[in-house]
Amino acid sequence: MIPKHIADLDEAVSHCMKCGFCKASCPFFIGEETTSPRAKVRLARAVAAGELDVTAGFKEQMERCLNCGACAEECPSGVEPNRIALAARCSISELDGLPLTQRLIFSFALKHPRLMALGSRAAGIAQQVSAIDLQNNPLRRLLPIVGMRRDKDLPAMGRRSLFASLPEINEPFGDHKITVAYFPGCAANLIYPEVGLATVSILQKLGARVILPHDLGCCSTPVWNSGDLSDARELAERNIRILSQIDDAQYLVTSCGSCGMTISQEWSELLGFSETEPIGRKVIDIADFVTKYADDDNIQAVDSGQIITYHDPCHLRRGMGVYETPRQLLTSIYGDNFVEMEQADRCCGGGGTFCVYHPQLSQTVAQTKMECLSQSGAGLVATGCSACVIQLRDSIVHRKMQQKATHTVTLIDQGLK
Repeated sequence: MIPKHIADLDEAVSHCMKCGFCKASCPFFIGEETTSPRAKVRLARAVAAGELDVTAGFKEQMERCLNCGACAEECPSGVEPNRIALAARCSISELDGLPLTQRLIFSFALKHPRLMALGSRAAGIAQQVSAIDLQNNPLRRLLPIVGMRRDKDLPAMGRRSLFASLPEINEPFGDHKITVAYFPGCAANLIYPEVGLATVSILQKLGARVILPHDLGCCSTPVWNSGDLSDARELAERNIRILSQIDDAQYLVTSCGSCGMTISQEWSELLGFSETEPIGRKVIDIADFVTKYADDDNIQAVDSGQIITYHDPCHLRRGMGVYETPRQLLTSIYGDNFVEMEQADRCCGGGGTFCVYHPQLSQTVAQTKMECLSQSGAGLVATGCSACVIQLRDSIVHRKMQQKATHTVTLIDQGLK
């Protein structure tokens, strides 16, 4: 049986010249040809031609992709090995189904945002009672049972969610200049509500009336990235229905590169919702919005007392094309205290939920990023994606480094009058 999603990519697969340019950019390539993007293309071509069955080894190789897009960016023939790996995961999902835990999360939990909020609150209570955050807690010996490293850095759960902290309509602090909608995503709502609060604060300072629909749910990125297109469409459809009812918003602001890329591109291109193109055209990352609407009177210099650097989230840079504006803002606010680190656009190894399913592999990928961070001399690394914040903090703790990681909006908010 030929998985239909791979067969659909037959033309794209045939364009591969086997030049190997993709290998140098792939965070997973460790010198063995089987770990390269080119190998994934060849494997998919063999399956599409009926020369190879969908074996356990084939599945393993197709899972070893962070969908960072670096291979597609380097390919002179326009081949997208990350898309081919995704097509393979979609085919595998249809053939074999998903693991039970994923099915429960994708098919049930994510479709009930209020239930997710209750689950987050329960997890927070459990964290506080057990003191599991402490690295010397004996209970940490149990973490490997659920697939986590014993020294895993656990985000503080159970705090008041963004939706519980703010109303659906948030008026500007000064004169009303523009109306926007804000799509916070799961992380800025439940895990790091301070990111959502800082984003709304920034928008209000710039004269924006901010619409924050409390019924918004997961954008569907972790779902389709795992190969589950059916549940991804259901999640997207819910959000599309809510966002389509907002007529007076000139922009749909995001503070997560994955959310922004999915709404602006994947809802239509991957999931087939052509009617979302008007919504997609409104999507703008918060850094681009600030650069567009802030002037010299809005931005003030801040003495951070430490060196700050920046990590490019893959979906923000390669998916949304947001690269210069975060750096411009950080330079305007922190001056010479902002420095560029080497390989700032190299994947941190998070890959959304990849670091959850493959904790050891994700840390292997993170090693280069941590070396670059250390060599930069920075004490703080900023990034425009909450999932990257999770991975960076965990990687820093894992290596017992002294640096800290934060979302870019928390720094921008400090520098805006």
